[in-house]
Formats: sequence, C-alpha cells, structure tokens
Amino acid sequence: MENNIIRLHATENRYFGYDQEVPYIASLGNGFMLSEEFRKFMERGLELIHEKIKENGNLGWLVDARRMEVIDPNDKEWVVNHWNIKAYEAGLRFVAFVLPENIFTLMNIEEYTEESTNNSALTIHHFNDVESAKNWLKEVV
Repeated sequence: MENNIIRLHATENRYFGYDQEVPYIASLGNGFMLSEEFRKFMERGLELIHEKIKENGNLGWLVDARRMEVIDPNDKEWVVNHWNIKAYEAGLRFVAFVLPENIFTLMNIEEYTEESTNNSALTIHHFNDVESAKNWLKEVV
C-alpha cells in the first residue's frame, strides 16, 4: 500500500496497517475468510481502534477491498449491527473503502454501506484508489 504504513496485526491473508500521518488504520488483504476468522480479525481491529484513538484523539478506517472476496451475509449483518456500533463507541467516525473490480464484492460493500448508513452514525465513502481515500481521511479526521 504505502511505505509509511506500520503493520499492526497480521493473519495468513489479511493485515491491519497504521498510518500515523493521517491517522488511519488500514484493513488489507486478499481472498475469503471463514466467519470465525473474520470476526476474530475484526474484533482485533476494534482493539486497535481503541488503542490508536487514545494515542491520537481521532482516527480513520480505510478498507482496501481491491483483492478481497465477498463476506458471508451473516458476517456483514454482524459488522453492521455489532462492529459498527462498537467502533463508533470507541470514537471512529469515518470509513473509506477502496473498491474492488469484482462485481460481487462491490455489491457486498454497497449493501454494507447502505445498511450501515441506516443503522449507524459512521460516515462511509467509496474510492477508486488508495490515494483518494487517504486524502479524504486527511480532510475529515
């Protein structure tokens, strides 16, 4: 993604990175994750949000979904109805998605965004490249 990203946590095919300059946590990876692995990974993301908001006072969340696969509908609902609320309570306000070319993953992200907009106070925007997403987070965080 970028040279100034510090890797905070990694699994076999995903990792969380941190850019202190903006600041934001990036979720990057490729492929599909089973439900248990996905939720555990996202729970670790919540811990990192708490940690970095204590350090910075504010924080963005950037999902680079260009090489990710569709997530299970139950996991999408869990993120909308559980994770988003916990992230907001921790102080997260802004989420940037770098969109994939895969139409099914794109539809999954669009559904998540629509449901999240209806069910949480997170502001979610979509971008075609990392630089645009990062620049938006710089403006709003």
